[in-house]
Amino acid sequence: MWLVHDVMGNVLTTQRPDATSVIQAGYRWLHDPAAIYADTARHLAETGLVPVTGLIRPPAAAMLAAPFSLLPGWMQVPAWTVSDAAAAVIGLWIVQRYVTRNSLEMAVFWAVALYSPPLYAEVNAGQIGGFVLLFACLGLVTFRRRPALSGVLGAAAASLKLYPALMVLGARTRWRPFVIAAGIAGVLITIVACIPLGAAGAWGYVTGVLIPSLKAPNPDCAQTSVATLFGRSIGGDPYPIITPSGGISILQSPVHLAGFATFLTVLTLAAAVVAAVAASRASGWNPAYGLALGLALGGLLPGELNPYQYVPLMPLVLMVLVTAIRNGRWTQVLWLAAGLLFWLREPCLLPFPNLWTIGALILFTTGVLAARDFRVSQSAV
Repeated sequence: MWLVHDVMGNVLTTQRPDATSVIQAGYRWLHDPAAIYADTARHLAETGLVPVTGLIRPPAAAMLAAPFSLLPGWMQVPAWTVSDAAAAVIGLWIVQRYVTRNSLEMAVFWAVALYSPPLYAEVNAGQIGGFVLLFACLGLVTFRRRPALSGVLGAAAASLKLYPALMVLGARTRWRPFVIAAGIAGVLITIVACIPLGAAGAWGYVTGVLIPSLKAPNPDCAQTSVATLFGRSIGGDPYPIITPSGGISILQSPVHLAGFATFLTVLTLAAAVVAAVAASRASGWNPAYGLALGLALGGLLPGELNPYQYVPLMPLVLMVLVTAIRNGRWTQVLWLAAGLLFWLREPCLLPFPNLWTIGALILFTTGVLAARDFRVSQSAV
């Protein structure tokens, strides 16, 4: 049912501005590198806001999209979207092969994966997260036997979006080959991707796009980071929602404690990082579990989080779900179900968009509390 829902919903979508933007960046990477970030940098400088269209990802994303820009115009966006979706499914299939042991676990795994609204939003928007997920999942399952290869794959994922670099938090055992290989591969990929831009163009991306985008505010209801959770609930930040009639309504909390909201944001994000490290240690430094926790932090830490940016949580959620069913941890299953239900409707259709943030925090916390089920001496995962 969810497979049909995903396929039909995405086939019927004709507008994918994100896919168009990244393919345009790929064309410019080949033919006009100076223009890759020009519009984005200008918009950030003039408004202080991240533009709806335009590339903010590292140059490697443009390099990845470059071959797609060589296709006939009518094929470019569909080919990119199908490839990204296929990469996401293959990445999850790799995790499924790694963690499931019987048909029931496999069925539950794919029912939840295909239900996942972030994965649906990823494909619907024509984003790049499927490719990131593929490299990250490959790195997750190869660490135990080939940590250096795992590091290379993690670096490839981080070259497209920065958050997979957090996977290093789980690489406690044999960390040296992982870190060295990741460092070398990351530098090489970045240098190759930056060759058309030159040193000045690469530095211009860091100062004119990357850093300003990290500091940009998040007024859009679709952006549901931890910062907006506290900013909207107790900080007094106004936010729009889409009313049942299709109009736009601006809501605002009567509480205006901006400083306290900032404090809670920093405290929550710091606690998430500490919890990930502590849970990895409690698991006996299980590499797959630890790397999945690090990857999941990519669904919590960024200041800008659209629905598709919660995809990094899915490998951890699916691993914990399968293990909970195997061990009869039904309380964990219920908490995971509750967290996933918070994602049932799009953020802008909810009276408080940051219900998505609460759902993500529930899922991450459940994953952290499941650490002892992944102890190396007890689990083959």
